[in-house]
Amino acid sequence: MSSTNNEHYFLADGGEMGKMIRSKNWSETLLGNPETWPKSLQTIVSVMLNNPFGMYIAWGENYTQLYNDGFRPILGVTKHPDALGISSEITFSEIWDIIGPMFSEVMKGKAVSFPDFMVPLDRNGFIEECYFDFSYSPIKKENGEVGGILVTVIETTDKKKTAEALKQSNARFINNIMQAPVAMCVFREKNHVVEIANKHMVELWGLKSEDVINKPIFEALPETKNKYLEDLLNTVFITGEKFTANEQLVQLPRNGQLEDTYINFVYEALKEPDGSISGIVAIAIEVTAQVLARGKVVQSEQKIRQIVENAPFPIAVYVGEDMMVELANESIISLWGKGSDVIGKSFKDVLPELDNQLVFEQIKAVYNTGQSFHTTNTPLDLTIDGKLRTHYFNYSLTPLYDINGSIYGVMNTGVDLTDLNIAKKKIEESDKRFRDTVKQAPVGITILRGSDYMVEMANESYLKLVGREEETFVGRPLFDSLPEVEEIVNPLLKGVLETGIPYHGNEVPIPLIRYGKQEEIYFFDFLYHPLKEENGEISGIIVTVTDVTEKVEAKTKTELNEERLNIIVEASELGTWELYPKRNEVTYSKRYLEIVTGNKDNSKLTHEQLVKHVHPDDMPIRQKAFQDALTSGYLHYEARLIWDDQSIHWVEAKGSVFYDEENQPEKLLGTARDITAEKKYQQEIEESEKRFRNLVMQSPVPKAILRGNDMIIEMVNVALLKNIWRKKESDVQGKRIFEVFPELKEQKYEKLLHDVYKTGKEHAESESLLFINGENERHEFYIDFEYAPMRESDGTISGIKITIIDVTEKVEARKKIEESEKRFRSLTESIPQLIWETDEFGNALFASGKWFDYTGIHPKGEAEWKAVIHPDDYEGNIKTWANSLETGVAYRTDVRVKSKDGSYRWHAVIGEPVLDENNKIIKWVGAFTDIQNEKAFTHELEQQVFERTKELEQNNIDLEKMNKELQSFTYISSHDLQEPLRKIQTFASQIMDRELDNLSDSGKDKFQRMQNAAQRMQTLINDLLSYSRTNVQERIFEKTDLSEIINEVRGDLREELEQKNGVIENSQSCEVNIIPFQFRQLIYNLVSNSIKFSKPDAAPYIKITSKIENAGNFTNDSLSNEKKYCHISISDNGIGFDQQYNKKIFEVFQRLHGRELYNGTGIGLAIVKKIVENHNGYITAKSELNKGATFDIYIPAN
Repeated sequence: MSSTNNEHYFLADGGEMGKMIRSKNWSETLLGNPETWPKSLQTIVSVMLNNPFGMYIAWGENYTQLYNDGFRPILGVTKHPDALGISSEITFSEIWDIIGPMFSEVMKGKAVSFPDFMVPLDRNGFIEECYFDFSYSPIKKENGEVGGILVTVIETTDKKKTAEALKQSNARFINNIMQAPVAMCVFREKNHVVEIANKHMVELWGLKSEDVINKPIFEALPETKNKYLEDLLNTVFITGEKFTANEQLVQLPRNGQLEDTYINFVYEALKEPDGSISGIVAIAIEVTAQVLARGKVVQSEQKIRQIVENAPFPIAVYVGEDMMVELANESIISLWGKGSDVIGKSFKDVLPELDNQLVFEQIKAVYNTGQSFHTTNTPLDLTIDGKLRTHYFNYSLTPLYDINGSIYGVMNTGVDLTDLNIAKKKIEESDKRFRDTVKQAPVGITILRGSDYMVEMANESYLKLVGREEETFVGRPLFDSLPEVEEIVNPLLKGVLETGIPYHGNEVPIPLIRYGKQEEIYFFDFLYHPLKEENGEISGIIVTVTDVTEKVEAKTKTELNEERLNIIVEASELGTWELYPKRNEVTYSKRYLEIVTGNKDNSKLTHEQLVKHVHPDDMPIRQKAFQDALTSGYLHYEARLIWDDQSIHWVEAKGSVFYDEENQPEKLLGTARDITAEKKYQQEIEESEKRFRNLVMQSPVPKAILRGNDMIIEMVNVALLKNIWRKKESDVQGKRIFEVFPELKEQKYEKLLHDVYKTGKEHAESESLLFINGENERHEFYIDFEYAPMRESDGTISGIKITIIDVTEKVEARKKIEESEKRFRSLTESIPQLIWETDEFGNALFASGKWFDYTGIHPKGEAEWKAVIHPDDYEGNIKTWANSLETGVAYRTDVRVKSKDGSYRWHAVIGEPVLDENNKIIKWVGAFTDIQNEKAFTHELEQQVFERTKELEQNNIDLEKMNKELQSFTYISSHDLQEPLRKIQTFASQIMDRELDNLSDSGKDKFQRMQNAAQRMQTLINDLLSYSRTNVQERIFEKTDLSEIINEVRGDLREELEQKNGVIENSQSCEVNIIPFQFRQLIYNLVSNSIKFSKPDAAPYIKITSKIENAGNFTNDSLSNEKKYCHISISDNGIGFDQQYNKKIFEVFQRLHGRELYNGTGIGLAIVKKIVENHNGYITAKSELNKGATFDIYIPAN
C-alpha cells in the first residue's frame, strides 16, 4: 500500500474494505491513481466506506467496482476479494443479462429500484436464490455527466423466506381448520366477515358455504343477531382477550326453522405481526344431544350423583417430528395442568411424564404413516398440580396435511373418562348407600314398581305417615294397603308412569286411616319421580312425602291473625303504606291518604305527589330517615305535612325495609300516625317547663328543689320559707338541707329523700307529721308532701322537687267533716236529685228517700239496678260503671230510669269517688238528675237539623243543575251567540267599504248605531265569558312578585296611559301565593277602570301598594285572626262614587254612569270580586264623589 493512498481523506476508515481499497494499487486499474479520481467519485467513496448499509460503486463505462463491508457478504467467498477493482460484467457474469441493461439505463441518468428482487447467486460454491431491495442511482461528475453507478442494497432474503414460511403456515392453519373434526371458522374485520368456515361449522349453521363466505356473520345469519353475541365478538376483536363458553344456547336454522342448539365455543383474536387484531378464530362443538340427554335424566335426591356433564372438546396440534405444540385449546391446556405457556414448546417437554407410556411413539407413527390412531378408556399417568395420578381417556391422533399433501403435524383430540371410571367402581357402593339413606331419611320415602305399584321399600318415616307396619305394607300393591287414597293418588301415579314427567303436589288434602283409627284429612307435600332403567324404560316411581298438616293449620291461623291485625290497624286509625323503591311505586290505605293530604276521597296519588305534602323545612329529616333505613332496615321519623287546605299537621312514620336476594332494598312497609294533637300537647308541655321555675317561685304552694346526692338547696320559694321553714333565703340557699335542718335526720324524711334519689320513684304522703326547730321553740305541722325525682335529658337523676302543703288545719277540721257527714243524709232528702252511695266495689250503701219515692224499690244489688234501668241503656251503663270502678274516673252517663208507675224518664248520672288520706277510694257518692225536658228539646233540635240537612242536599242538587246551565250558557256564548254576531259585523264591514256612499245621512247614523250596538254586544259576551270562567278555570297557586304583574299591566295599558298622561306608582310590593293569570285580570280591570273614570281636567294618578301583616293589624273584621294577609291597596284621583254604592258596584251588570259617558258592560268589578273569592280573600271599596276611589284587597299570605 502506497503512502499516498493512506493520505487520501476519502479513503479513510471503512473497516476491512477500507484497508483493502487503501492497499490496492489502483494505477493498475482503469480508475488510475485515487488522487486523479473525479471529485464526485472521491466523495461517494467516502460516503460508501462510512455507511453501515451495503453499498457498491460501478464506475465508468467498464463498471470498475468498489464496495464496502456491508456489500461484501452479498458477493460471498467466491467473488470477494477478486471483485474489487474489476468490471461488474466479470463479477456478475451469470446474471449480467439481467443487470447489464439496468446499468445502461442508469448511465443515462435514470434511477432504478427493485424491492425483494430475486438474484440467483453463486457466493458459497453453489447457486442460490437471494432477495434484495436494490437501488441503482447515477453518480454525476462535475460537468453533469453520469460517471458511474451507486448501488445501495439491503438483503431481504431472510425476510422473504420468513414471509414464505408464514404463508405456508397460514396455509397449514387454514388446512387445519378445514380438516378439523370440530366446527371452526375465521371472522375478519370489525363487521366479522366470514373468511373461512369448515364443513362442520357450515353444517352447524345449517347453510351452504356460498351463503356465508365473505359475508358478515350477522348478515348471513340474521336470526343469531343479538346484543349479547355482538358485544361478545366486538370485545374479543377490540381487547384481544379470548372468550370461552360452554353449552351456550343459540337458535340456528335447521330444516327450514329455528332450533335451540347448545354449543361449546371459543373466540380467540387473530393478531398480525405488528400486534394489531385482524380477526377472530371461532371453534364450536355442538353438545345439544348431550345437554338434552342430561336434561332428560332426572334421578332421585337419595341416589349418588352420576357424572353426566360433557366436558368441552379438548384439541391440540403437534407440528413436525419434534412435536412442537402449534395449537392447544383451553380444555386440553387445563387437562395437562402445565399452565397456559405451552404454545411453541415440544409436546415431549410439556408432558415428560408420558415417556415410556407409548403416547410419543403413537404420535410419531401417525406422523410417519398417515394412519389415524384411536384408543378408548386408556390409562395415562399425568402430573397435574405437582401430583402424579392415573387418568383414563378416549383419545384420537389424526394426521394433518398441508396444501401439497404432505403431513406436517398431528391433531390430538380426547375425552377424560377418569371420573366415569371412578364412578363405575362406586355404583355398587352407591346403591347400598342409597338404600341406607332412604331408610334413615327424615321424610317419608317409598319405591313403587310396576303398573300395580308394588311397594318395593318404604322407610320408617313413610310408614308413620300412612299409619302402617312394614311387614304388612312392603311387598304388596299400594292400594291394597291404602284403599282410601286410590281415588286421589292413582291418576297421579299413572300419569308419571306413562309420561315420565315428575309430579309435585303442595298442601294436598288426603284422607287417611292411620293404625285402624277413624279416617281423617291430612295435608301433604309430595313428589312422584319416575325411576328409569339403563334403556330408558320407566320401571317404577320413587315417592317422597312430607306431612305439612301443622303448617297448613298454622297458615290458616296466620291468615286469621292478619285479618285481625287489619281490624286493629283500622281501629287504631293508623295509615298503612308500601313503597317499592326500584319502581318508585307506592300503595297505601285510605286512612294514609287522609293523614297525608287531609282528604277522604279515593284519589290515586303518585309517590312524588305524596312527598310534595312534606313541609319543605322537614324534607331533610325525611330524606335522612330513608337513607338511614336502607342501612339499618328500620324507618322512623316525625315531620310536618301541608294538607290540601294549607293547614299544618304532624305525622309519625314507621316502617321496615325488605331486601331481595342481592341484599338490595326491594320494599318498605310501614304505618303513618297523625300526631298533631300530641305535638300540640308536647309544645304546651315545653312552654309549661319554661314557666316552671317562675311557677315554683311564685306558687302559693311551698316548693323547693334539691340538687345532687348531698341534697343542696338550689331553689326555694317564698311560701316554703315563710310558712314552713321560717328562714331567710340567704340562710338556706346553696346549703345541704340536713345541715340547715338537722332535726330531719331524727324523722323519716332523710331516708325518704335518699330513697327517691336512688330509686327514681316519687314518694307522696298525706297528713304526715313534721317537726321544724325554730329559734325558741319546735313547730309541729301536718303536711301533704311529694318528693319527685328530677331527670336530665339522658334519664339520669340530678335532683328532687319538694312540694309541701300545710294541712294542719285540714286534720284539725276532719272531725268537723265527719260530723258534717251525719248531716249529709238529711241534706239528700232536701234536694230534687236521687242521691246514692256505694262502697269501693259498687255495692249499694245508701239511697235517698227521693230514690225510693220515684222507683219504689231499694237498691241492693245488680238485680235491682237492672229492674229500673231501661234495657237499651243497661249494657252501656254497666260498662261505664265498671270502667269507673276499675280506673277511679268519675262515673258519668245518661240513662232512662223506670218509675214505679212503669214510665221511663231520662236522668243524667254522676258519681264521684271519695278518697281517704292515702288517696284510696273508700266509697262512691252520686246523684241522678232528671233531664227529660232537655232530652226532648235535643231530639226536636236533631229533627230540625235533619230536615235542614235535606234542604241543603236539595240546594246542592239545584246548584249542580245551575252549574250545568252555566256551562251551557258559556258554550252558547262562546259559539252560538258569537256566530251570528260575527256575521253581522262582517256584513256591516262590507257595507261600510262598498255601500256607505249610497246611504243617506240618516241611514249612515243608524248604520253607525247598529255597529256600536254589535260591538257592545261583543264586549258583553266576552266579559260574561271572563266572569263565568273565573269559576271553572284550574286554580294553580304560585309564589309571585306583584310588581311583575303590575309591570305587565302597565305595558298592556301603555297607549291609554300615554293618551291621558296617566301614571302608575308602585311604591311597595311583596310576594304572595296567587293564581297569576287571574290576578293579572284583577289588576288590569281595576287600573283600566281608574283610567276610564278619570277626571277630564286631571291626568290619572294610580297608586298601588302591598304589604303582609297579621290580620289583627288591619281594620277588616272579616279576616281570620290566626292568619297573615297580603293587603293590596289600589287608589286613584278619578271621579269616584257615592259610598252607598260600595257593595252594589261588585254586582254583575251594575253601572253608576250612563253608557253615553263611559262605555262598558258592568261586569269588570264582578270579575274582580270573583277572583278575590277564588283566593279566599276579601275586597272593599271606599270613595267620595270627585275625590277618587280606593280598593282594598286582602289575600291570605299562604
